[in-house]
Amino acid sequence: MAELLGVEFAAVAIIDEGTRRARGVYALENGQEATWWREVSVDFETEPSAIASAAFEAAPIAVYDVAASSKVNRRLAEKVGAKSAIFVPFVAEERVPAVLVAASTRTPRVFSGEETILLQALTAEAALALERARSASALEDALERERLVASISRKVRSEHDLEAVLRIAVEETGEAADVSRCFIRLVGPDQALPIRAEWDADGFVPIGRSSERLAVSNLAAREGRTVAIGDIRTDPAIDDPELGGRQALTDLGTAAVLATPISVFERLIGIFGFHRPEPTTWTDGEIALAEAIASEIGLAMHTASLLDENAKRLEQQQALLKAAQAVSSELRLETVLQRLVVEVTKLLDADASDCYLLDPQGKVLRCAAVYGLSSSLLEVEFPAARGLGGEALREGRSALSNDYDERKQPVPHEAYQGFTGAIAAPMTWSGDSRGVLGVGTRDPERNFDQSDAELLETFAGLASLAVRNAESFEQSVRQERIQRGFFGIASALAEPLSQPATLDAVAQAATESLGGAAAAVLMPEVRGLALAAAVELPDALELLRGGLTDAASVLHTCAAERRLLAAPSIADDDRFDETWRGLAVEAGFRALLAIPVDPPRREQGGLVVVFFAEPREFIDDDLELARRLAGAARGALERSELYESERTSRALSQQLARMGTLLASELDPAAVLDEVVQQAPALLEADAASIRVIEGDELVVHAVQGEGLDGAVGFRAPSTAWLAGDIIQSRAPTALADAGSDSRLLADDPVLAAGYRAYLGVPLVGAEGGLQGVLAVYHRRPRAWRDEETEALVALAGNASSVLSNAELYQRVALERERSYAILSNIADGIVAVDRGGEVVLWNTAAEQITGIPAVSALGRPPLDVLQRDLSAGPEVPPGERLMSIQRGADQVWLSLTEAIMRDPAGAVAGRIFAFRDVSGERRVEQMKSDFVSTVSHELRAPLTSIYGFAETLLRRDVLFGEAERYTFLGYIASEAQRLTSIVDTLLSVARLDAGDLKVELAPTDVGSLVAEVVSSAERSGVNGNEFVVAVPDEPLAASADPEKLRQVIANLVENAVKFSPRGATVTVEARRAGDAVEVRVVDEGIGVPATERERIFRKFHRAEGFARERGGTGLGLFIARGLVAAMGGRIWVDSAEGQGASFAFELPLAVEAVRNRD
Repeated sequence: MAELLGVEFAAVAIIDEGTRRARGVYALENGQEATWWREVSVDFETEPSAIASAAFEAAPIAVYDVAASSKVNRRLAEKVGAKSAIFVPFVAEERVPAVLVAASTRTPRVFSGEETILLQALTAEAALALERARSASALEDALERERLVASISRKVRSEHDLEAVLRIAVEETGEAADVSRCFIRLVGPDQALPIRAEWDADGFVPIGRSSERLAVSNLAAREGRTVAIGDIRTDPAIDDPELGGRQALTDLGTAAVLATPISVFERLIGIFGFHRPEPTTWTDGEIALAEAIASEIGLAMHTASLLDENAKRLEQQQALLKAAQAVSSELRLETVLQRLVVEVTKLLDADASDCYLLDPQGKVLRCAAVYGLSSSLLEVEFPAARGLGGEALREGRSALSNDYDERKQPVPHEAYQGFTGAIAAPMTWSGDSRGVLGVGTRDPERNFDQSDAELLETFAGLASLAVRNAESFEQSVRQERIQRGFFGIASALAEPLSQPATLDAVAQAATESLGGAAAAVLMPEVRGLALAAAVELPDALELLRGGLTDAASVLHTCAAERRLLAAPSIADDDRFDETWRGLAVEAGFRALLAIPVDPPRREQGGLVVVFFAEPREFIDDDLELARRLAGAARGALERSELYESERTSRALSQQLARMGTLLASELDPAAVLDEVVQQAPALLEADAASIRVIEGDELVVHAVQGEGLDGAVGFRAPSTAWLAGDIIQSRAPTALADAGSDSRLLADDPVLAAGYRAYLGVPLVGAEGGLQGVLAVYHRRPRAWRDEETEALVALAGNASSVLSNAELYQRVALERERSYAILSNIADGIVAVDRGGEVVLWNTAAEQITGIPAVSALGRPPLDVLQRDLSAGPEVPPGERLMSIQRGADQVWLSLTEAIMRDPAGAVAGRIFAFRDVSGERRVEQMKSDFVSTVSHELRAPLTSIYGFAETLLRRDVLFGEAERYTFLGYIASEAQRLTSIVDTLLSVARLDAGDLKVELAPTDVGSLVAEVVSSAERSGVNGNEFVVAVPDEPLAASADPEKLRQVIANLVENAVKFSPRGATVTVEARRAGDAVEVRVVDEGIGVPATERERIFRKFHRAEGFARERGGTGLGLFIARGLVAAMGGRIWVDSAEGQGASFAFELPLAVEAVRNRD
């Protein structure tokens, strides 16, 4: 650049990342490197500089007169001796990493626009190269930083001692970060930040007591962020005097500081800081390094503190375990308490511990155990309201004091003098205070905290347990037998069993625990107490199975009032009548104990009656054991109730699911009702079921299931009848344990009238809340219905109602659908419906017949794919009926088509319906009529023209005709008149056939002679030069026919054979007997009849395609022939292959005489 511009000085200055300072990198002065430039540093905030202006504006700045410009740094201008200068920024990605400086030192000069542009191009290339170099350098720095962080992380994480973690962190980081000092300050108990670890480079003094006045790290702690100060002398961030000021840092020889918080789970625990002796700009890499190491330090410190805390907890757990072992293994109170005070003293790092017990009245505390105190304290007593222990008892929780020596009401004993801190915890068991456990320390540096108090409370709980165990020891010995009995009860009744099994277990446990000979469990039923379970019950007391009689009414009272009843001698107990006493003695029982049990969800109580073979005096232990048996029995019955309920609910749910599946597949309403009444009794283990349906103002039995109920179907009762009417009115279930005794109910319910007793009915609620009827189940015997059974029947009724509604709806829809399908299937017009997607959803039978395409091939496809024609009319086609042609095989079919568009509520097209009919026949008929009129006109014109011509000729006066000529002309006139008559007769025959009034006179007719006559006439005409072959039997062949009509048929067939045969061809006419018929056949060697034309040629006006015009004819000959044959009781057909001639045949009944002759 110096050579290019011809200047004496050229240099490059690098701009720092914060655009706050420029540093000289390289310079040439008069062709030599100016080494002093490398030491140049320009602070943009304190010194004016054109370098700063170029950097900030990212644009070149040219100065003609440097000495007079205020933009140029005076210090550098004088050092260079510049006259004129230009400053060109290196611009890369919207930032300026460097500035190019060029100056003339001899004479002022102007830098032209071309030179400026050239310099900008040069600096742009240089900027890219510089950025690449910087990126590579930054990547290298980042990798080095990551390696350093990883190395420090491995070392600090391998240490579990907190001090070692801190020491490694500051030493490793300080040596690697090129700083003069690296330190860590940690948050203390009073939120102060003392130095916990420090590393100092050689020649730098430790921070010492100046830690509280480190302004930058204090700022980082206060704001919870990283603070980087490049020059503490000028940075306003630490102007706040509360931060500590600048003096402490200056005294430590520090000019630049970097401080970052150490946090764990967003909680500040310390500050990590760096010092440098010279002002410097902390790079992003250095800041990232400090933050990464601070994060690693935080995690390592957290791990170390957790390990330390776990170690302490483990020690506490071990102490608690020892104490618990002592409590559980030792029954002597003094020994247990002594172990506890020893363990708690060691665990809480205390000097002494004591335990005081509270007297039963709660007024006096007595010393029961000490450790670290004089043994003279044992048995010492003092008022329970005194001291720290009294406070703990009043508050019901631990009391803590770290100024124990200053308390106003200490324990009145010299052994407690000199203690500075203490904790007392109440020994509480089941809400009752049993004493106080305390610890104390004489060390003023040892301060107890809440965790210590909580730990002491745990030990106090163990101490109270020890007291409780000691108090219970003798009582437990005394009740050992009761406990053994209760254990037997609990073992027998602990498992959840079904209700019958539970009752059996209760009877067995009562017998074994009380030493009885037999036991009976009586449970409340509808009519009182009934035997539910028994053990070793003799036959003499089998009457209990029928229910408890009045002979033992005292037992009813015992159960009702939930009282124990002890009868040491049944024979002498006048609470029982003589019958009961006699039965008991007969059964071998002399005493009994009746224990009330309280079954869940029943108002009445039950009894467990234990019988004894010998008279027995019942002591308190027996009665206590009986009460425990009652409690255990109640718990067992509750569990069995839950077990039974859960099992029943599960079974009901499974059965309901199965029923739902069965019902969902049934679409006949009557079948649904039958299925419901079949399933309902099985669901609830009932004996019968019925469904009554609302019909107007009556309830009608539509379905019933149960023994003896065959005649109940059809039973009618008012909708206000008892039970069922109540359910209808309330829309709620009704359950009666015994409904068989109310005559009003029997009159309205045929099932109850048939002897059934228990009743459970629920409403059948249909769609939209409409009532359909009542579903009821019945039981032969009185029975209490459980809630879950009612819920199950309600659920079944809900399913049944839903399925019934669906079935009825299905039936209506199915009926409507069948009606619609019947209409559409039998309608003569083709109906095609498409959905909004244009795919066929309906293709009726007529559409199949008209198009020749089966519905299975059309459904789900667009009509365009099916017919190769789009049935939809375009917008330009006016609405109404229109004609359209389609292909049906090889035929073209014409349709008369109408279209209806279906729209949804939004007005969009939801589908289309096309109706069409085949008008091909009508078009053919119209065409045939047209052709017929033309043909007939032609056929009539020809003879009329001949007649008219010959008549005109004969009438001429200018020519005299001879007799022979006149005869000839008259012959032609007669012949043409005959021909005209024949055409008219043909038309008349067609009219008679169409009107159905063709008259035929059947008579035995010799077919052979008629064939001969017709063939002879054809031979005489000699129209086509044909050769005729006649094949008839020698004997007469008589048919039942009209001779004239038969001649006309044969003549038509022979005429056609001649007409459609080539010249000189053979025409064969055969007649033979075929069973009870005469068959006549005319065979030609003509063009034949195609398969597609074999039926059509017998139609009116039809003429074979391609031959009609050239062969002539009206197209009525074969139509008339078929009509005449049919009128004579025969049939006509054709056998032919195209191009191979035709064979027309017909049959007529054989004449009666001929049949008789054959017989």
